[in-house]
Amino acid sequence: MSTNENDDGLATRADLAFVRALVDQAPRAQGSAGLLFMVGGLAYGVQCLVYWGEIARFYTLPPLAGLLTAILPIVIFLVPMIWVIIKERGQQAAGVATRAMNAAYASTGLVNLVMILVFGTIATREKSMLIWLIYPIVICALQGGAWYVAYMIRRKLWLVVVAVGWFAAAATLGFIIHDIGSYLLGLALALIGLMGVPGYVMWRLAKRS
Repeated sequence: MSTNENDDGLATRADLAFVRALVDQAPRAQGSAGLLFMVGGLAYGVQCLVYWGEIARFYTLPPLAGLLTAILPIVIFLVPMIWVIIKERGQQAAGVATRAMNAAYASTGLVNLVMILVFGTIATREKSMLIWLIYPIVICALQGGAWYVAYMIRRKLWLVVVAVGWFAAAATLGFIIHDIGSYLLGLALALIGLMGVPGYVMWRLAKRS
């Protein structure tokens, strides 16, 4: 057998291994990410709904309730995040597909932290709520990019649907940014429908695997 034939055989086996990684490894390995998406999407989505209800004058939050509304989502999200960090300490992603998807989600999270500092600092300095409201729009667009990367890796239709949903949410929020009530409602629906629900799907797929 020639060297070229050997090389072709190795390349074919590598391609087959990559395809198997895309199909088999990613669902099992994305359970933790799905859990965090589900909890974060629901917690912060409900928080936006509570604020929307107050803006719509369905009720008035007393000071303690307002404080709990601001703090509880952070606490609720930190609990599973710490559990995931402890659970997966020292573990390595099983395959290249899993590493690629984890990198996409993780990079989005890091950009999120940087954007909080940037927009928070500028909004505070300029005393402008409008600047702060641009931050979730940027995050929606970044989420769309991360989910589109996941679609390019896995080639699952539901992933590109989520990606398009995030892009649509970013555009919609930009158009209604001056209507704070509609803005909060739209953001709540995006967090629940495009983060909480897909997170649940990822978590369930991992459980089945």
